[in-house]
Amino acid sequence: MTMPAQPLPAATSPEDAALLLFAHGTSDGAGAAIATALAGELLRCGPFAAVGTSFALQAPSPKEALESLPPGRVVVVPLLATEGGVARMVLPRLLAESGAMDRLTVLPPIGLDPEVVGIAADLADSAMAGAGLDPARTGLLVAGHGSVRRPASERSTMALVDALTATGRYGDVGAIYLEQPPLASKWRAATGCPDVVVVPFFLSGGHHEEEDLPAMLRDGGGGLDGRAIDGRRLWLTPAVGRHPRLAGLIRRRALAALDRG
Repeated sequence: MTMPAQPLPAATSPEDAALLLFAHGTSDGAGAAIATALAGELLRCGPFAAVGTSFALQAPSPKEALESLPPGRVVVVPLLATEGGVARMVLPRLLAESGAMDRLTVLPPIGLDPEVVGIAADLADSAMAGAGLDPARTGLLVAGHGSVRRPASERSTMALVDALTATGRYGDVGAIYLEQPPLASKWRAATGCPDVVVVPFFLSGGHHEEEDLPAMLRDGGGGLDGRAIDGRRLWLTPAVGRHPRLAGLIRRRALAALDRG
């Protein structure tokens, strides 16, 4: 089970509380771009006393980040797309190492929030409008991480696919993955539409977003920018984590958590 949101012992003014964003990160330290940008935007918009970032695979760890935040309540926001092993096991362990659990409220992975459906749709619609595409005749593929060992990534990716399908707006909606079938390199078989838009369901960036997914799509004969290759055209949007509405979503969820306290 996903680590549940921890109740606060008393209501806390947002001006006295801090936010801590948690992302996967990368072992070479190159996976901080999205978290850093979100932290800067959240700090600028307020009203929180401080906003920090932390990671599973690079510095700072949650323990190190918490030590740098002011004393008081902290709302932890996982920049994760699923309730998989990182959310269920890695994050709770790293937070426990801080010895500060009594001051923390841990939100569910932000990728599970219902508002992410609208964010993904906006990314797709913007790409289609920019290319002059008719959504009703365009294929939409959600690119998830996937796993051959754990089903959480597939569940959350397919939940997003189902919600986008339910809008009735697109010619076809499907899923592709980095680490399970149908692989992103097989995108041509995942939809029959000649024009295809791919939305990366990644919240914290890193090599999967910047290198792995584009390379797999190219291997499958995708030009990424709408160039026709063998009768098919493909566009790759920015990742869900890079949408400008994500900071507002995080802010609202954090304020609601403090208010519930």
